Amino acid sequence: MASVVEHLAQARHNEAFLASLDLPTTPYLDWAVTAIFYAALHYLRGLLARHHVTNISRYGEMDTAFDRLAVLRGNPGIYIDYRQLKDDSRAARYNMWRPPYGEVVDFRDGELRRIRDFVLARLG
Repeated sequence: MASVVEHLAQARHNEAFLASLDLPTTPYLDWAVTAIFYAALHYLRGLLARHHVTNISRYGEMDTAFDRLAVLRGNPGIYIDYRQLKDDSRAARYNMWRPPYGEVVDFRDGELRRIRDFVLARLG
């Protein structure tokens, strides 16, 4: 199971990949949404690893962690942000949804930023 440090490194790696794309011109905005989701997922898994929760290997388990774990419970906005990214990433991966540039920027600067800030504030 990955450690807090490893999850945070992977989240930053995914954000670095996202930053390497020229979002206004790239034809790969579907991959941009996917990178944003996976960055958010690794931030959250890093927080869970801090609380010794390392057995989350399926997306459904992550969803239930928001109800089961005190560190996530009581933060419905973070769950809403996570689900937005999860659902839109899945739509891009499996339904060939091509997100518009503005939505990708909103996901990066909105949902991902809020999740990152939430996690980093709790990790100290």
